[in-house]
Amino acid sequence: MDKDLTKQQLQPEHPDRKTGYERILTDPAPPWFVELYPGGSGSGFLQKLERHAFLFHQRDKDRLVVSFDNIANVNDLSFAREPWGWKFFRDIGWSHLGILARAKAWYRDPEIISYLQAKADEGFFAQFDQVVFAGASMGGFGALVFSALAPGSIAIAFNPQTTLDERLVPWETRYRFGRVQDWDLPLSDAADTVPASGRAYVFYDPFFDPDRQHAMRLQGPNVALLKTWSSNHFAAPMLRKLDLLKPVMLGAMDGTLEPQEYYRMMRARRNLPMYMRGLEAYGGERHPKLISAARRRFKVLRRQKLGAAEASQ
Repeated sequence: MDKDLTKQQLQPEHPDRKTGYERILTDPAPPWFVELYPGGSGSGFLQKLERHAFLFHQRDKDRLVVSFDNIANVNDLSFAREPWGWKFFRDIGWSHLGILARAKAWYRDPEIISYLQAKADEGFFAQFDQVVFAGASMGGFGALVFSALAPGSIAIAFNPQTTLDERLVPWETRYRFGRVQDWDLPLSDAADTVPASGRAYVFYDPFFDPDRQHAMRLQGPNVALLKTWSSNHFAAPMLRKLDLLKPVMLGAMDGTLEPQEYYRMMRARRNLPMYMRGLEAYGGERHPKLISAARRRFKVLRRQKLGAAEASQ
């Protein structure tokens, strides 16, 4: 590079339209790159296709998690973009194959289906004793359907769609771009693929009808439908607010999370304003007396929690 090249000359004409070269020059290197660049301490690979990229970090030789982006990630063009859950999986030391989507297409593309099928055929998943597929919303759909490529694996899905095939879910009116994809491709309906899972954990809000209807399509002794009341389409953020996301994920990834223990932990939601607002929105007109009693109880619990917090300082 020309030593006389000034910092001003490195700035793009528009901050949101940096070229790849400009990103390398001006943006900090993401942690995953620090691990995988030729001098880094990690091992793995980055494989980039037309509409998807695959980032693999080899860590634990026995345990692998495969994560899928949701639609919020698709338009992220930053150099620092990471796969869904990357920091969490790094910190617990699991090997991780992160799938980054560049289109809101619900993974309805021959390139990704062929790629992951080839990985399964070559024994990539079979080399691990424990394989987990995980994601939220669009990523939850990906986790549920692609888990069929590793029979006996665990699928963890927050607010997933089971399919956007209008012939199967005519009531699903969200995600226009996703609905017009090719739903005749393989692995297009989670209701068909989930039986191959060793265990499927599905988190959803029973008060939010679109997600509830998708969850009800998933049946079987290996399916755990776990309720996140009043979370709307944000089950994972609710669990994070309750400081439950990590323990819930760890239990699900090990296959040891049981509904009884999950619901015991979820009692903490009674102190969460988001939960109370959801109850009021859903039941305020239907059950005004019950909601009024719940509101009074919520205020008592909040005062107790705040008092305990002050006493501990």
